[in-house]
Parts: sequence; C-alpha cells; structure tokens
Amino acid sequence: MKYIPRWFETRLKESFQSHPVIVLTGPRQVGKSTLLEHADFLKDWRLITLDDRDALEQAKEDPKGLLLEDKPTIIDEVQRCPELLITVKYLVDKSERKRNFILSGSGNISLRKTPRETLAGRAKYLHLAGFGLREVQGLPEGGILDDLWLEKAPSDIMIKQNKNIAEAVWRGSLPGVVLAPTDKIALERLGGYVDTYIQKDIQDLVKIRHPQNFRRLMQELAKATGWESVQEELSKVCRETRTNVSRYMSLLKETNLLYDIKGYVAKSENAYKQSKYFWFDSGSACFLAGIRQASELKKSGVKGRYFENFILQQILSWASLQLVTPEIYYWKRKAGDFEVDFVIGRPYKSIMTHVV
Repeated sequence: MKYIPRWFETRLKESFQSHPVIVLTGPRQVGKSTLLEHADFLKDWRLITLDDRDALEQAKEDPKGLLLEDKPTIIDEVQRCPELLITVKYLVDKSERKRNFILSGSGNISLRKTPRETLAGRAKYLHLAGFGLREVQGLPEGGILDDLWLEKAPSDIMIKQNKNIAEAVWRGSLPGVVLAPTDKIALERLGGYVDTYIQKDIQDLVKIRHPQNFRRLMQELAKATGWESVQEELSKVCRETRTNVSRYMSLLKETNLLYDIKGYVAKSENAYKQSKYFWFDSGSACFLAGIRQASELKKSGVKGRYFENFILQQILSWASLQLVTPEIYYWKRKAGDFEVDFVIGRPYKSIMTHVV
C-alpha cells in the first residue's frame, strides 16, 4: 500500500522546538506506526517497536542497554512497558534535554496516565486522528476551517469531486479501510478492526464480565451516533447496570473511540447542555450499526447522523494540527427546531458549522 504523507508530520516535527519528548496517541489503525516509519524527517531516527518480543524483553530487563545508542529514538507500542519511561526521563535529563524521543501507542489508559507522572515538563502530548477527506485526496492542509480560525475570508472551500459521498462516509477514516481496493476488502477490514482492535484490546485493559453486553452497548451507541444518549435506556437495551454502562462509556472515551460533544450555552441562553456522543470514525460506526454497504446509507433517517459523524472526523483531523486544541460543541435552543451541529470554540470566539 502506497504511503500517503500525513499533514500531521509538520505538527510533529515542530513540537520538538519546545519539548524533547513527544507522546503520540490515537486509536489503533489510524496510521501512527506507518507515519513513524515513513515520515521524511524521521528517516535517520532509531525505531524500536515493543511488538518485537526480544525488544520488549530487553526493555523490561535492561532498559539502559536498549536505549544506550545516543541518537533520536522512536519507541512504538510503549504502553507494553511503562517502566521504560523512567529510563527515558533519565536519558533526557542526562543529556540536558538534547536527547529526543517519540513514544507511540494506542490511546489507552496505561499510556495516557503513566507519561504524565513520569515525564512532567518534558513531554508534549499529540493525538493522531484518521484521514481527513482533503488529506487522502492529496490536497494541502487547511481549507475553510483554517481560514475561519484565522479570521480570513474563506478562500478554499472545495474538495476534489467525490461522486459518492455515501461511500466516503461508509468507509470512514481508517487508512486501511479508506485505501482498500474493493468494498469487500474494506468490509473485512472493518470487521477485523471491531473484533480485534476494539473488543479484544479493551478487554486487555479492563476485565469485562459480560463481553456480549459490552458489544451490544457499542452497537447501540453506533446506531444512535450524534444523538443525546440516555444511560438508563442504554442500560435496559444492554442488560447492564447503569454503573457498568457509565463505566464502559468512560472506557470508550478514554481510548479515543467515543467522543463526548457537549452543548454550547452562551450567557443567559436557554440551550441544551447535555452531551451528544459520536464514534471517532463513521466507518466503524456504520459497521457496528449493521450497515454493510454504502447504499444502505441512502435510507431515510439513516444518512444524516453518519454524515454528521463524518463531518466531525474532518474537524478532528483539522483540530489535531492546531497549536492550541480547539473545543468542539453543538448548539441547540430548547425552543425551536434550529440547531448548529458543531461549534468550534476558543476563548472569546467560536466558529459555527451547520450540517444540512
């Protein structure tokens, strides 16, 4: 599969101007390892992956020996050996912050918490999202969101002609699915992703007593993507306690698979505050909801919510490139039918995006 340069490469490179260590997270299969293997500015870096059993064993038994070579180093799947971070801290301090590291892994709990305690003041935390539509089409980064964010008149609102937007929504943002040569292969990859990377990986992190109920919860959340989810209703459908439903949803958010978008409320405004929930990827949301081909998105009442999820992906892809990560909300008055699907906020100013 041909490597498509990621917009994120520039953001990653520039971050070393302020920090000696970059912690790169994101859901599995969004292209972290591929980016680290192919980015031009990383070609002279040493790459260690802890998926390699020998490297993992050495990381646990002789971490200083593993990192003895004095050159910039990438450690992929670092969550497999959190204790290695103590050695990274030691080497960064010993070199007076001249030694550079990239620590990469899936956005799980063990990776997110441990570096913050061990690498305080030394690490910058970056999040890689899946492909944006403009990105996979080989267009320059930015576009209309950049113009609005920088308070410029929109100069580039176009993307390359997409004959079938339903196909783009159904495939989503995971590179392996987006670039699959046929819909059959795309469907197989979506199935493998859900079964292997979501269900199995999460159970490796937290013991789930009734996996079938957890799977049912994911399916119900996918069917209701973009809606206000009521935990009491989810509890009944999934045959789980509200406590467990809340715990599972927190786990999905911690692993960057589920996004919690809160209502935007201006001062003294009568608008909704409760959260809407979206999947990080419209393709996996479609698969979990039982949508097995793009043509099913054309059914009445179906396309809108997954298209909205797809728009969120484009915003997340853009947001990951910003120096200050924007807050994302929705806006809906309690009186009347008008709604703004996404509000991109920063202190004192906001961008509103309405999805029709």
